[in-house]
Amino acid sequence: MSSSFHPPAPIQAPALIQAKVLEGIIHAAGLTRLEASRLLAVEGLRLDSLSGQNGADGMPPTIPLATYMRLFDRLAQNTGRPTLGLDLADRMGPGLVGPIGYVLLCSPTLGAGLEAFSQSVFSIQGVTSFAFSRLRAPMLTYTISDEDMRPRRHDVEFSLAYVHHLARQALDGAFAPREVYFEHARVGDLAHYERFFGCPVYFEQRANALVLDEADLARPTARADPTLATMLRHYIALMDRRDAAPSSLSETVDQILSGIIGTRAVTIGDVAARLDTSVDTLRRQLRSEGVSFRGILRRKRAAMACRLLQESGLSVLEVASRLGYGETASFTRAFMAETGETPLAWRRRNRWQG
Repeated sequence: MSSSFHPPAPIQAPALIQAKVLEGIIHAAGLTRLEASRLLAVEGLRLDSLSGQNGADGMPPTIPLATYMRLFDRLAQNTGRPTLGLDLADRMGPGLVGPIGYVLLCSPTLGAGLEAFSQSVFSIQGVTSFAFSRLRAPMLTYTISDEDMRPRRHDVEFSLAYVHHLARQALDGAFAPREVYFEHARVGDLAHYERFFGCPVYFEQRANALVLDEADLARPTARADPTLATMLRHYIALMDRRDAAPSSLSETVDQILSGIIGTRAVTIGDVAARLDTSVDTLRRQLRSEGVSFRGILRRKRAAMACRLLQESGLSVLEVASRLGYGETASFTRAFMAETGETPLAWRRRNRWQG
């Protein structure tokens, strides 16, 4: 058995992001054309390809999401800025993510804007999502369901910081979350993060999230225009239907598991309920794809474990607990079955130094 774990290749095409997002980041970072060209050449990209004309399908140019994340990390290293994702977010306008950025600003309340934002933004990336929930404390959570998408720290920090920036614009600057959570370990000065968000910031948490205040969600936005917001959401819905690509059921199950592993013991019934189907039907449909729920869950846990072991300072016991294992021994056996190594051996060989 191989000693290096690589999650199975996705069944659908690689997740994509609009090239203008990377172009905006490069511009905001202040790179010269020569510096930008050298950065992009590492991934076989050209600067003019980021801002090229729409393709034959009428859609703007895209690049693989994994490429974008690698370049973001390389850019931070080249510029010596460990909090680059955080630092660039407030230099971006609402148009960076297309019409949905303006929907957030012109929705009648901040809550309505964030809910619309979470339902539409980054759908082009496929494996990332924002979820807006009012259970317990109101929270906007950012999830990357493909555990092999790393290094991801700068993208995660940029994404939450960008939403924070838009929310401040919507409320004319008078906004701060109650708390901010990041899954990864902290790199950079904690005081810098807390000055940016205006609240306590915690690392090595179970989710990437902005914890919000219910009173802020009810506040009207400074540029409220419900008619325009409705028109833009209708346009986005039409484009989403145009872009929608079929995905396998096993991939959908994998994405659902990203949001529930670590919150409680996970069963096939939890996933069936999310899909509004019966357990028997879900098992039968997965068998038709040549997979089982138990196998998907085992591989997902192993992939999440690899990311936590690589990017966080959590102990093996803490990683096991976060993934829902009752004891370290059972986690170690399952991890070795997938990777051929113990968690400690895998961490020593793969610990991220960026």
